[in-house]
Amino acid sequence: MKIKWCVIGAAGIADRRTIPALVADENNQLCAVMDKVADAAKAVGEKYGVPYYTDAEQMLKEVACDAVYIATPVFCHREQALLALKYDRNVLIEKPIARTEAESAEILDAFKKAGKQLSVGYMMKYHSLHQKARNFIKKDKVGQVTNVRLQFSCWYPDIPGAWRQIKELGGGGALMDLGVHCLELAEYILDEEIVDIKSFVNTQTFKYEVEDSAVMIFKTKSGTLGHIDVNFNIPDDVSVAKLEIYGTKGYMICNNTLAQDDVGTMAYLYAPQGDYDAMQEHAIIKPKKFRASGKNIYAKQLAEFSKHVLAGKPNYKYAKRAVHIQALCDKMYAEQ
Repeated sequence: MKIKWCVIGAAGIADRRTIPALVADENNQLCAVMDKVADAAKAVGEKYGVPYYTDAEQMLKEVACDAVYIATPVFCHREQALLALKYDRNVLIEKPIARTEAESAEILDAFKKAGKQLSVGYMMKYHSLHQKARNFIKKDKVGQVTNVRLQFSCWYPDIPGAWRQIKELGGGGALMDLGVHCLELAEYILDEEIVDIKSFVNTQTFKYEVEDSAVMIFKTKSGTLGHIDVNFNIPDDVSVAKLEIYGTKGYMICNNTLAQDDVGTMAYLYAPQGDYDAMQEHAIIKPKKFRASGKNIYAKQLAEFSKHVLAGKPNYKYAKRAVHIQALCDKMYAEQ
């Protein structure tokens, strides 16, 4: 059985990443696309040889499908997810799930009540090196994890009308767009919730109303401490995407893995200390290096979604985490 898909918000990330992964998968079939910009809808529809629409409800009325992928701006997510559910569809929605915890919880509760699959597009958990890091922690290869650091940035200057730069439409700036990826990834790799978080946010460089810079510190349920910094004001050519995990027996440092492709490297060092060394002398130990597999992380995300739909057993684990991430964001914004 193939899962038949409609897409709401066919330009942008849908056309660049998710639709190519979908049409390459023998278990999935693209049936129709929709975008409110008529030229974009036409271009994507003709590119993949499927009907195209500018009205989401008209598409859902006319096209039989099993699932809907929603890749529109975040202020549209609640309305469009509930519209898809009205037509009894399973939904994969891009991150963040919604602007606030309240909107996010409303979406999740509706899908749970209807018994339809709901997943959220936090695709970085499917990166081969992030999965390796999670497995290494489970196998005690770095000991007790004591500290985690994530850094993620890009260049996003003032752009008239850009929805991510308007608080009412995007819900926030760098924290909401980049920070949520880091928060979700940290909880996935550590396999536990963040229970306390503090932040500083600021608009340092640009003129828009949302933050172009944010720094977060957090604590997980078991006591692991973490640090995240995200920026819209660091040039792309000097931007660093890094994940660092330190434990009582070693470390894992992932470079350039916070990305839309399965790229980058991970340095792993196992070097348990033993007794205290008053001289603080450090041996030079060369870490082991791992390279990313290069496999399509969007394809992996779709495979996970399809598995639950085909089994007829919705799994809300990651959707619940997405709601929790929005709760953390609400807390941080409220404290500014």
